[in-house]
Amino acid sequence: MSLNDDIRALLDREVAFATEYIQIPGIGTGSAYAAGEAVGTKFKIPVPKNGIIDTILLLDLDDEGIETEFWMFREDFTATADNAAFDVSDEDLLNLECVIGITNFANATSNQVGINNGLGLPFIAPNELLWCQCVTRGTPNIAALNIPRVALRGRR
Repeated sequence: MSLNDDIRALLDREVAFATEYIQIPGIGTGSAYAAGEAVGTKFKIPVPKNGIIDTILLLDLDDEGIETEFWMFREDFTATADNAAFDVSDEDLLNLECVIGITNFANATSNQVGINNGLGLPFIAPNELLWCQCVTRGTPNIAALNIPRVALRGRR
């Protein structure tokens, strides 16, 4: 086998996946959030049954650029209400797949893109879904027409 054949065989084994951008539901627009509060309600991200998350992208249409965490679970969990101190039960924590933080933002004039690359986080999603809730580590105030969206990039 040639080097090109070896590379092609490697790429065939690692099939990429990319989710659509998902609007974060349940955000109380125009209300101020405090650090450590849930931003929006829980939502589901369709993914393969297992794989590796390499990248998370956050479309910050409100131009906040504030650190945000995405708590992802392999099973449904009891969500924290929007704009309340984020809290997870011990039982729900047993189904946690990962917590991905976004602290790096590419800034445009009227919006930003939060990016966390090179993660290499393995996951298991028996129902081909990851249940997710966002937590802010700053104090955003999100306008009604500028609800953030999130997407994953990875391989299976």
